[in-house]
Amino acid sequence: MADSAPIDFPVLKIINDARSTYGLRHQDFDRYQSHCSTKVHHLRKALGLTQVAGRQKKYTKRDVTSEIVTDSKHLQLVLFDAERAWAQSQHIQSTLSQSTSPATTKHHLLKRLSRSILRAAHLVSLVESSLASRISATQRAQVIAYHLVLQGQLAFIKQNHSQGLETLSVAWALLNDLANNATTATDEALTNEKIDDVEPMLRFCAYSLQLDTSKGVAVIAQKTATEQLKARFVPGYMGLIEEVKKEAGQSEREKIDLSWRGNKIECRSPDLVEAMLKVQSAIKILQDDSLKGSKRKQRKVQAGQATSSELKRAKSHKKDAIGTRRMGAFDKALLVMSDAEGIARQAIEDNKVALSKSQSPRFEASSSPLQLAHSYIVYQLLSVRTQRDLLLIKESSLKLATHEAKMHRKERDFIERTGGRNVHKADQKIRKRRTKVYPSLVKIYDGIIYSLEQVRDLEDVERDGQLATKVEAQIAFVRASRCLYLSRTYALINEFASALALNARSKLYARQARSTLATLDGEDMEYVDEIDFIADSLPLHESDFTALDSSLNHDYDRFAKDWFNATGGRIHDPEDLPVAAMSLEASSGGASKMSKKRKIPKKKKTPFYDVAFNYVTAYDMDEIARRAGLLGPVEEEVTSPAADTMDEDEDEDEELDEEEEEKEKEKPVEVKKSGWSFGNLFGRR
Repeated sequence: MADSAPIDFPVLKIINDARSTYGLRHQDFDRYQSHCSTKVHHLRKALGLTQVAGRQKKYTKRDVTSEIVTDSKHLQLVLFDAERAWAQSQHIQSTLSQSTSPATTKHHLLKRLSRSILRAAHLVSLVESSLASRISATQRAQVIAYHLVLQGQLAFIKQNHSQGLETLSVAWALLNDLANNATTATDEALTNEKIDDVEPMLRFCAYSLQLDTSKGVAVIAQKTATEQLKARFVPGYMGLIEEVKKEAGQSEREKIDLSWRGNKIECRSPDLVEAMLKVQSAIKILQDDSLKGSKRKQRKVQAGQATSSELKRAKSHKKDAIGTRRMGAFDKALLVMSDAEGIARQAIEDNKVALSKSQSPRFEASSSPLQLAHSYIVYQLLSVRTQRDLLLIKESSLKLATHEAKMHRKERDFIERTGGRNVHKADQKIRKRRTKVYPSLVKIYDGIIYSLEQVRDLEDVERDGQLATKVEAQIAFVRASRCLYLSRTYALINEFASALALNARSKLYARQARSTLATLDGEDMEYVDEIDFIADSLPLHESDFTALDSSLNHDYDRFAKDWFNATGGRIHDPEDLPVAAMSLEASSGGASKMSKKRKIPKKKKTPFYDVAFNYVTAYDMDEIARRAGLLGPVEEEVTSPAADTMDEDEDEDEELDEEEEEKEKEKPVEVKKSGWSFGNLFGRR
C-alpha cells in the first residue's frame, strides 16, 4: 500500500540545502524568505491544497493533517511555511540596530518567530502521530531538535535566559546524541552545524545567569539537561535515543579520519564533508595502487627463476600496469581534489562574507578549520600532481633507455653479419630520438617546479619550518635535474658552451639541495604514518645525490670531449704543440717569428660607397683619371737622397712590425678635393 510506504524526510539536510542555495551563504534573509514563499505556493498547487478557490477568490484554510499525508511533500509544505516565518523574523532582527526602525519592530519580530514555532510544533505532531512508523527515528529526532532550537531562540530574544538555558541544553543534548550515532559523515556534519548555531546562545544564557563558562558549553549543557528535563521537553526521550542507536548499529559508520602534520582535519560544513570523503577515497586508491606496485616489484625479483614464457607474459602486461591504469587513477584523483579545492575555497570566502556581516562566534570558530582543510587539500593535490609527473619522467626515461639498448644491439648484430654499415648510424638514430624526448622532460620538470613552489607558498607550510625547509631542498633538487636534461638538449644541437654552463648550474643546485637538507634536525618521525606523496616521490636520500653527481660528471666529460672534437682540436702527438711560442723564456726573436707564422691574416676591409653624401673612399680618383687621359700631364715630384733613405728606413720598420703595416694598409687614402671627382660632378665644393 502507498499509505504504508516509508517516508524519507531528512529535515536538517533539506534546510541546509535550501539555506545555502538561496541567500543564507551571504546572510540574505529577504531572498530566502522569497524562496520559501514560492516553495510553499508550488507545493500547495502540486498537492491540491491551495487556500483560494472559486471566482470570488475567497480564502479557505486548508491545513495538512496526518490523514492526507502520502509522501514527504506534505511535510515539506509545513516545514517551508515555518522557514518562511523564521526568515522574515531574522530579516526584521537585522534592522533592529537601525535608528529609523519603528518601535513595533521587535513586536513584529516576536510574532513572526512565534509563528515559525507554531508551524514547527505542527510538524512535530505530524511525525509523532500515525506517521511515526513510516519515518525513521533519526529523522523524527531531527524534527524535534529543529523545534527546540526555535523555542530556545525565542526565549533568547525575549531575554528569558533561564528558559532559554533549559531549552537550548536539551536541544544540544539531542543534537549531540544524533551526531554520535550518525550513520554517515554528512549527517554528522549537518548535526554539528546545528550545534554551532546553538552554542553561542547557550553560552550567553549561562553567562547572564552567572554560571561558570570557562569549561565550555558541553559541560553546562550536560549538567543542565537532566533526565527529568529531557523527559519534560521530549516525551519518550530515552526510547527515541535507543531507536536511533539501533538504526546506527545496523550500518557501518562512515567517518573522516584525516590528519596533517599532527593536526586533525575537522569538517563541520556538509558540502566540505562530501568533498573530503571523495578526497579520502581517492588517496586510499592511490595508496593501494602504490602497494600493488611494490608487490609487483617483489614478484619481478622472484621471477628471475621463472621460465622465459612467464617472463614474456610479465613484460606484455608491463604497459597496462605502469602506464594506462596508473595514469587513469592519478587523473581521477586529481579531478576529485580539484573539485574539493574549489569547494573549500568557496567555503572560506562565504565564511569571510558572513563574518563581515555578523560577528558570530560560529563563523569565527570556523575560520581556522576551513583554512586547514583547504591547505590540506591543496597540498595533497599538488603532491599527487608532482608524483604523477615524476612517474611520467621515470617511465619516459626507462622507455628511452630500453629503446637505445635495443637499437645498439640490433646495429651490432647487423654489422657482425654484413660488415658494410656505418657504425655511427645507430648513434644518429638515438640522437634524433633524444631531440624529441629531452625537451618534453624539461617541460614536465617545469610543471613540477611550479607545483612545489605553490606548496612552499602555502600559509600552513610556511609556519612549519621543518616542512618548508624540506620543500626548498626538493625544489633545488628538481631544478638540478631539470638543468641536467636541459644541458643534454643543448649538447644535441652542438651548443657545448651553453651545455657546460647548465651542467655547472645543475651542480650548484645539487649542492644547494644537499646543504639545505643538512640544516634539518632529522626525519620527521612524528609524521611517518601520515600521507605525503611528495616525500615518497622525492625522498632525497644520499643515493639520489650520488646518482645525480655521477650523471653530471659524466655529462661534463662527454660535453668537453665533444666540444674539443667539434672544433677540430685533435692532437695525436705531444711534440706538435707550439711549446716554443708559449714559452715565457723565449726572446722576442724566435717566439715572435713563430707567432707571426701562425698568425691568421685579418680580413680586408670592404670599401663602402655612399654617393649621396660622401666621397668614394679607398680609391684615388685623380690617378684613375690621369691614367685614362682625362687630365693633363702631372709633374713628377723631385725626391732627395735623404727622402730615399727615410723611405728605406720605413720599409725596414714595416718588415719588423707587421701589425703597424696592416694598420697603414687599412687606412683610407686621402683624396684631394681639387681635380676631377664625383664631388665636382654633383657641384659639391
